[in-house]
Amino acid sequence: MIRTENISFYYDPKRVLFTDISLELEQNNTLAILGPNGVGKTTFLRCLMRFLKCKTGAVFINGVDSRNISDSLFWRTVSYVPQARTVVFGYSVLTLILMGRCPYIGIGRLPKKEDVRAAEEVMARLGIEHLAEHSCADLSSGELQMTLIARALVKKPSLLIMDEPESNLDMKNQLKVLDTVQQLKDEEHLTIVLNTHFPTHALRVADKALLLGKEKWLYDDTQAAITEKNMVEYFGVLSEIVTMTSAVRAIHAVVPTEIARANTPRLAGRYG
Repeated sequence: MIRTENISFYYDPKRVLFTDISLELEQNNTLAILGPNGVGKTTFLRCLMRFLKCKTGAVFINGVDSRNISDSLFWRTVSYVPQARTVVFGYSVLTLILMGRCPYIGIGRLPKKEDVRAAEEVMARLGIEHLAEHSCADLSSGELQMTLIARALVKKPSLLIMDEPESNLDMKNQLKVLDTVQQLKDEEHLTIVLNTHFPTHALRVADKALLLGKEKWLYDDTQAAITEKNMVEYFGVLSEIVTMTSAVRAIHAVVPTEIARANTPRLAGRYG
């Protein structure tokens, strides 16, 4: 569904963010991108979405070089969910969601009945129909995040790209977003690419993981990529990966225990 071939990016040639990343994500799979601050996670997403031009390599959508796809077709196929932040504009939730129909409505035209119906359907799907006439400026962070997800889904994309969708949310809303991600893959058969700061969240929802570090990267199945050794190598922390069983699933969690230092006896003994 989406493939990268040897893509690299830098703002300054003396400080390359990532180089020669090649990966392939099949339809109806989820990819989680992880790494410490400053290694280019959001930049990688921007390259996928053509907001930034790769310095080398290419991105392919359904086998076609994305540079050769028209804007209209690209944005009917791909949707983007930015980080939810407090907003000051006074659009209603329904109006903001309808903006996601722009590739179908056209510039300067008003939404049609089918556009409004599509917005109402996605609000009901996400359980936010009661917010339709609320101002986005008055929403909680969790409500705003679900509204942004609805705006991305209303055009019925094939590929959903999400930038830290669970950040700045309380635990309940984090789980709500993660459950929504899983449901979108299982029920809507979407391909999803998301950034996250939480390895545990990646283990919960992602089929594949891309670890970004300084001058290195790793792409693999999520459980093969997120290991105690790789948490040291990419994040600089010692951790324990534990497995718990809830009423409905086995849950794998990464529990950070301390900062990894070269002279840490446990580090030397386990990974030396």
